[in-house]
Amino acid sequence: MISVQEAWELYASFISALPSSKVPLKEALGRVLAQDATSKIDLPPFPQSAMDGYALRAEDVEVASEKITVKLRIVGEVPAGGLGKIPGIGSGETMRIFTGAHIPEGTTAVLRQEDARVEGHFLIISRPIPLHENMRHRGEEILVGGPLAKAGTRVTPGLLTVLSIAGVDSVKVIREPRITVLTTGDEVVKPGKRLRPGEVYDGDEILTNSWLKNLGYSQVETYPVLDSLEATAGAMSDALKSSDLVLTCGGISVGDRDFILRATQKLRVKEIFWQVRQRPGKPLYFGMRGKKIVLGIPGNPGSVFVCLNLHAIRVLDLLERDAHPRPCPVIGRISQAVKQSPDREFFMRSSTSISESGEIWLNPLPNQSSHMITNFAECNALARIAEGNAVIKRGSRVNWVSC
Repeated sequence: MISVQEAWELYASFISALPSSKVPLKEALGRVLAQDATSKIDLPPFPQSAMDGYALRAEDVEVASEKITVKLRIVGEVPAGGLGKIPGIGSGETMRIFTGAHIPEGTTAVLRQEDARVEGHFLIISRPIPLHENMRHRGEEILVGGPLAKAGTRVTPGLLTVLSIAGVDSVKVIREPRITVLTTGDEVVKPGKRLRPGEVYDGDEILTNSWLKNLGYSQVETYPVLDSLEATAGAMSDALKSSDLVLTCGGISVGDRDFILRATQKLRVKEIFWQVRQRPGKPLYFGMRGKKIVLGIPGNPGSVFVCLNLHAIRVLDLLERDAHPRPCPVIGRISQAVKQSPDREFFMRSSTSISESGEIWLNPLPNQSSHMITNFAECNALARIAEGNAVIKRGSRVNWVSC
């Protein structure tokens, strides 16, 4: 058996990024940039008012005070929006201006509306206005050609907003992976059907599909597979023709009714590893045929849940050349004593809480066996308990990954 860390390193050694293509912004959400994104314009693209108020020349009001007020003649207004011609102000003049509007030529400060005193067609000033007050300068945030995001960045709603405001209408991204999910087990039936002795309701299909959908993957096909070598090999063969990743659930151990390993051998899939020192999910399989990936996950729902969040997510991020492939372990404190497993890391389904000092605490949930599912709704973290023979004391610092 290999360690989880060794599995992650092997994924990186064998998995190549998918091809890239240019897509409009509306199609880029959730994908990974294939090249750096740069601004098409200066930001702001022109000098702007930061407030509703009055554009003026700061030098005109240098002597203004409560005792010696200065009158500026209001000569117009500047709304936010496109202008046929940029207006201007001269000495002793001011213009009403709105937030985001183009600064009139000659303006060196903006008095905010709340501080304004207007009498007829005049603005009355009773204090000096600092130079450039309430003004946004062209390019003060970024200049045209400046960097917005590096290749390897996953596109979020926030990044889409940045790109759009910076004038970017399309980006080059790694193509979304095509995924086939094969679920095995003659004993598995759809919810709603009356169970016969020996049958169980399906959980792997909905868990895997909803997990992929939640991550933004839409090109997913799912097929139940009968427990026979012929059916398993046939379904896997078809999946390898159409998909970048074949994700199997169940049938990956060595029982008489487990056919995934035998199907990979029949189809000449190169085995990279089988079995990982982790609990749950020990009989995990990773193989390649050309650039196509087979990731075989044991079928108990607890194992599926853990393997998706430890392994499938790493495989997918590498396929998309994410610069920071998940999972990304961080440090927290365990809220109860936990016994180590002597030969495997134990990934405990847990919930998180935050202490008054701001530390993350991991709260192991009941029902940790791989067939148990009632803690899924509360679980948002996997506490990583190193292999060994000791008891991890309450309050000890441990690694954990989000899920």
